[in-house]
This record gives sequence, C-alpha cells and structure tokens, in this order.
Amino acid sequence: MKSTITAYCWASGLIEFGNTLPEGALPIVTGSEKRVRDVVEVLARHAYNGDLLVPGIPEAASQDEGREALVRFSRVVHERVKHPNKRKFP
Repeated sequence: MKSTITAYCWASGLIEFGNTLPEGALPIVTGSEKRVRDVVEVLARHAYNGDLLVPGIPEAASQDEGREALVRFSRVVHERVKHPNKRKFP
C-alpha cells in the first residue's frame, strides 16, 4: 500500500508535507508520497536554507497576487501528479 501525503503551504509561501492539513495551511496536492514529493521538489523555488517555496508568493505585493501564484502552482503540480508521463501542459 502506498503512503499518502499532503503538500501544503503557509501564507509566506513555505511548503511543507504531512499526513494531515494543519489549521491555517493551504493545501496544494494530496497523493502518493514519492510522487508528490518528487513533483513539488522539482517545481518549487529552493531557498538558500533548503526550504521549499511556492514561486511568486514571497515577492507578491498583495494577498491577491499571492493567491494567484498559489493557484498557478497548484494547477501545474496537480497536472504533473495526475499525469506523470505527459510532457506538455497548457
């Protein structure tokens, strides 16, 4: 049986993984642990300290811009997790 994990982020854009969604966190994707980690680690921005960040959130000028960045990132992550062999995405 494959373990399931959720990738989620905080308002700061920091991405974390867990079996449950903490209060105040925003979900990105849930799925097979290996697949979710592989996809998120490739698509996320890597901070100097090793943290993973949602691209566009740290530099967003408003919460609306941050939300739009999260929606864009989540769409791409969902497509890659759902269709691992597809090469081109809209």
